[in-house]
Amino acid sequence: MRLLHTGDLHLDSAFCAYGQRGAEQQREAGRAMLRRIFECAESEKCDMILIAGDLFDGRFVSPATEELFCELVEKTNIPTVLSPGNHDWYTEGGIYSRLSAKLSDKLILFSSSELQMFELDALRVRVFGYAFGSAVLSHSPLSDANIPEDNGYLKIFCGHADLSSPVSRYAPLTLGEIERCGFDYAALGHIHNRGEQEDSRGRVRYCGFCEGRSFDEIGEGGVWIVDLDGGECRAERRILAQKSFYICETDISSCADTNAIVGVLRAEAARYSDVAGAHLRIYLCGRASEGAVSYVLSRADAIAKSAGIAYLELVDETLPLLDGDYLERDTTLRGELYRTLLPKLTSENADERRLASRALRIGLAAIDGRSVFGADERDGGEV
Repeated sequence: MRLLHTGDLHLDSAFCAYGQRGAEQQREAGRAMLRRIFECAESEKCDMILIAGDLFDGRFVSPATEELFCELVEKTNIPTVLSPGNHDWYTEGGIYSRLSAKLSDKLILFSSSELQMFELDALRVRVFGYAFGSAVLSHSPLSDANIPEDNGYLKIFCGHADLSSPVSRYAPLTLGEIERCGFDYAALGHIHNRGEQEDSRGRVRYCGFCEGRSFDEIGEGGVWIVDLDGGECRAERRILAQKSFYICETDISSCADTNAIVGVLRAEAARYSDVAGAHLRIYLCGRASEGAVSYVLSRADAIAKSAGIAYLELVDETLPLLDGDYLERDTTLRGELYRTLLPKLTSENADERRLASRALRIGLAAIDGRSVFGADERDGGEV
């Protein structure tokens, strides 16, 4: 048997930060991903599609998204299993009630917070799962699960769950519970950046994100294609994302001028030029002049274009290019400010370092009678 395991698409998210036009473009990108998932299931000749929750971002679903989902399920004619999650929980009369009525036997939908089972004789498989009935499901539906005796059918589990904490508010399952139930495969959703497998045999996996939506979801997204054959379980990742996010850190202390800094950043960004739709965030660290950093920050779009990536975000975590030994001995207000901030300037916490560095720059500028809102120097440079 071949399965496609996915989930956590969060279709029809609000995307408030993008503005009206940008938000609709993001929502359309989500629908395009849904199309690619079903196309992948067809091309891979999958026997079943498992959607482990949070297909939608909320209980309101646009007519366009609802219509597309119905069209894809009908067209592919592949049994689709759906376990509502904490974002798109099941309610009578809600979106999932409508989908169930429209798609009848093509959609296998869990509707109870207690463990349910569907038997598909044509595939010789039993599918187990449950649904969130609200934003919270504080008990484990597997804690007292009564699994029917083995009838020679495969046992598949599909659920939105949290393996990381026994007191989670989001279906706190344990590996022990899953293994006790003897599932041939457990398709989980909820934790977007989880590792490749949760157990030693690779029978328990989170679907992961299909396509990154922000710098909270790092790397290329996709789905799992799972083969169950003769007691063996094999899973391979299929990358379907057309946009991905990455984060790195670059020390610019040794750069002589802005041209050198730009060259280093362009080279770093170019490492991702072969990745479709690469979005990169680079944390600038080390020591650099305020003017050089300000100039480079203003060139982020040009650097991205020259490096061949979709988007570049530069975050300043540098320390001011100052004589620290001198300031530490300085008996004036400048030295006192430096000594006060020094523990935070050298903190292991990046947010503390960034805040302290900004405070030092502003404080020194104010003491020197310079503008606290602009740089005191501008270096030339070109991309």
